[in-house]
Amino acid sequence: MTFSVVQPVVKGWCPGLHMPMQAADGWLVRVRPLFGRVSAQQALLLADEAERHGNGVITLTNRGSLQLRGFTYEQALLFPRRMVEAGLGLPDPGAEKRRALQVSPLAGLDKDCAVQTLSVAYNLSEQLMSSENLSALPDKFGFVVDGGGLCPAGALKGDISLQAVAGSDTLWQVACGVARSEALDASGVVSLALDLARRFVEQADKTRPLRQPETGCLLFEACNQPYERVIIPPQKNPLLTGSLVPGVYGLGVALGSLTPEILRDCAAVASQGDGYIRLTPWHSLILAGQNAMPQITGLLTEHDEARLRVYACSGAKGCAQAAHDIPAQALALSAFLPSGASLHVSGCRKGCAHPAPADVTVVATAGEYHLARNSRAGDAPVCRVTDFEAVCAFVRSDMGEGGG
Repeated sequence: MTFSVVQPVVKGWCPGLHMPMQAADGWLVRVRPLFGRVSAQQALLLADEAERHGNGVITLTNRGSLQLRGFTYEQALLFPRRMVEAGLGLPDPGAEKRRALQVSPLAGLDKDCAVQTLSVAYNLSEQLMSSENLSALPDKFGFVVDGGGLCPAGALKGDISLQAVAGSDTLWQVACGVARSEALDASGVVSLALDLARRFVEQADKTRPLRQPETGCLLFEACNQPYERVIIPPQKNPLLTGSLVPGVYGLGVALGSLTPEILRDCAAVASQGDGYIRLTPWHSLILAGQNAMPQITGLLTEHDEARLRVYACSGAKGCAQAAHDIPAQALALSAFLPSGASLHVSGCRKGCAHPAPADVTVVATAGEYHLARNSRAGDAPVCRVTDFEAVCAFVRSDMGEGGG
């Protein structure tokens, strides 16, 4: 069967601290806190920014950044200076762009996360800051320092990943697409990661390893470095909610959507603990140094809460390419999800909210809904329907038949 498809407008880049993006509800601005950590004082500042200069909508992105919506163009231009003064960004746009680095959110808290994780991350971050030639990397090119543990190896997604070798306190590997390096010490793994990135810059016709895994093999060969080819198994996002390790708790954020009030409440709780809110790419926040599970209105504490396995874009309120209230429809469909199943509802085929496959994917166009199983938003649908009730019937039937 042939389906009519409207091609979405692909901008090819994400907003950043020095690169705001215009949307249907105003300008988007983002902060990418170092290693995903926001101090209580910084959280209060961000809550005030969202309330005073934006529309109050704060989003936890799938790269562990915080996005604020609804800014005027003038305020979007003033935003970076205020964030730099607060320690939430770098004054040099090139250096800020190069610091696209995710780190295991439980590093330093989880005894099963490699003890060198933070030191490796600091070393890599400093090297990236001094490598001006890497400013030529694509806007979405990212690094990962993955120490394993409760956040299993491979859960963090990056173009170049520095992964701790299981069972060792001092050995690491570089993962780049389907290629894996030999075991290296902490210094060697950082050097190799940077060499691979430089080779990527030199070979401008290559697609990012996260998009084209074979690129990793080509980069290793260009560096004349040994590697092994591996199969990348499909992996669902970890659910870091509930009690994680003693004194450390995860709170779920449905659809990654926060309010200034929630952020202020998190800041108050964090100030009674170790002073930080840790952001994850999986719709959760981590608070450490606590005596009991924090109770914050609007956040979720159950480990297998269905709303944490639902992904949705901003919908018509925030994007000109969407025609429906996508978040509301996604939350309505979450009622049909059995344990462990995932659902992605997108306003177009780009699938910004969830690039990976979901058990059920719904693409809501202006005239119809495209439905698919075990697919991404851009994949071919298995059927299409014209009203939301039919979507509910499809998801309910699919989940009832063990489709998740």
